[in-house]
Amino acid sequence: MATKATVIKLKVNFQLNTPNGLRRVIFGLEKDATSGTVVTWTINFQLFERAKKSDPFGDAIVTLDVEVDKALNAKAEKAAKGLTAGQSAHALGPAADDAKAAEDGEIDQEDAQQTVQNTLKKK
Repeated sequence: MATKATVIKLKVNFQLNTPNGLRRVIFGLEKDATSGTVVTWTINFQLFERAKKSDPFGDAIVTLDVEVDKALNAKAEKAAKGLTAGQSAHALGPAADDAKAAEDGEIDQEDAQQTVQNTLKKK
């Protein structure tokens, strides 16, 4: 008789750094299936910046928690095993830029959350 394992909760964080070392993103994925058959994925996104490489990063300048659209659950599951180069680049670039812009009031918070979530769609 074979047994089947089911992951009820999972949390993974990827620390991403730009080549120049001035920007760091923590891209976290959290899976929660404790409410029965409903699976919820959440992206925990944190952005850190510094003026020069010799400076410490300090506290996150932006922290966003984004509930993933159910249509992207399979992509979230795959990303939890490791981000692709395209996903990492998107998280460090457009997602970080929009998260910072939302923090500064330049764009809507929902737009920034959508850009962060779009990281999962990248190849």
